[in-house]
Amino acid sequence: MRRTRVPALVTYALVVFLGLRDIRRHLKIVLTTQVQISPSTQIDLDPPDIIAKRKNMTLYPPTKVHPFAGARDANGHWGYIADPKLVRHYMLWQFRNTSQNADASFADMEKARFMPLNDDAEVNETEQVCETPPEMGIEGKAWDVLVHKVVVGGPVPLPNSPLDPREPPQGWAGEMFPKIEDPPYFNSATPPKIFCGMYTYHKKHYLLKAAAQSWAWRCDGFLAFSDVTDPSMGAVDLPHYGEEVYGNMWQKVRSIWSYIYTNYLDEFDYFHLNGDDTLIIVDNLRNYLWSIDDEHGTKPLYLGGAYETHGITACNGGPGYTLNRVALKWLVEKAFAQPDISVDSGEDRLMGFTLRPFVRCYDTHDANGSKRYLGFSPRHYMTNCDVDRCLPYMSRQFKFWQKYVKKNVTGADLISSQAVSFHMLKNQVMMKRIHAILYQTCPRGTLLGDAVGDGR
Repeated sequence: MRRTRVPALVTYALVVFLGLRDIRRHLKIVLTTQVQISPSTQIDLDPPDIIAKRKNMTLYPPTKVHPFAGARDANGHWGYIADPKLVRHYMLWQFRNTSQNADASFADMEKARFMPLNDDAEVNETEQVCETPPEMGIEGKAWDVLVHKVVVGGPVPLPNSPLDPREPPQGWAGEMFPKIEDPPYFNSATPPKIFCGMYTYHKKHYLLKAAAQSWAWRCDGFLAFSDVTDPSMGAVDLPHYGEEVYGNMWQKVRSIWSYIYTNYLDEFDYFHLNGDDTLIIVDNLRNYLWSIDDEHGTKPLYLGGAYETHGITACNGGPGYTLNRVALKWLVEKAFAQPDISVDSGEDRLMGFTLRPFVRCYDTHDANGSKRYLGFSPRHYMTNCDVDRCLPYMSRQFKFWQKYVKKNVTGADLISSQAVSFHMLKNQVMMKRIHAILYQTCPRGTLLGDAVGDGR
């Protein structure tokens, strides 16, 4: 295929336009008869022994103490500031290649419900995501709930009773049943900008890749905080105090929130953090955040799925939790200003205790007592713990929730029609299958594409 050389000035202008400031030093942009813009996110890496030496913090210590030490680039240099929009631009480039439309926009990509599938010797994603019949995939008996109950981007759920003031925040006085086409947005004409963060490490980057290709690019900004930097997936090498182990999650999260605060506080309105086995339904998260009365950005918000721990109610870390700018600013400037070398896996519990003097976990259940931030996979909610045998942890969680919302909700009733997140999706197929059902990403002619299209 014949390629045309691009003048240096044009190349520079395209790079600035795409915001690709954190990728390869010698970024290549080529024009072909098929695709006009083709950025590469491959990095010119130094020899492994040189990188390993730089990552030895005894030899190359950070200039600031944890949790404010900052990040390292792919070659181990301190001071790396990642571009949180790079994953969006990289996925747009992939979409332009796939659609053969060099002028395709983000809106075009969203309308096309773009989610690439990867088929290799280990996993055939096309077969397991799109060619597996309903209820035979990892969704199991949750198929009906995902297809007929959960609505992507729909209005907030109406209460079963007009006397229930759960939605909207100011109650239903004066308009008992709002028109279905009226958006539940009270504070601004434009949606809030959301930063999505993920904690992970290099051995779980297969989950990160699945997230980047499915839901993560729908966030206004996305980064995954890891022990390796890979700009193509938004991975950032963010060292923290202590070892890179699950038992030290609190220190990892302290460094994550400090990094987000230092570099992106004024760029976004809300900041969501979750693990690598969590699926975010970004449109529902955005709609929900848009519906909350935050008193014009002055009210601190700490949102998530409430759970009881050590005598307090905190937001569960499994489905992730969300801070607004006010809460994040207080967390880092006030709470993290105090030395803390605690080694603990319970980062969500410690977040609850740390934020407690300033803000409590916000009540996020919908009008019917259903959960928006869901701590298990969809199929886990097909079990009714009132009559069926459940895992002790699940049973405790469900009983707490009934007491918390003062309603007898259990099983599938726990899943809100405006679900924000699902947890415990342990492999890339689980994540992409649930996303494909919700967003109808599989084309007609495939088993899932035909079933979801007919089901809705």
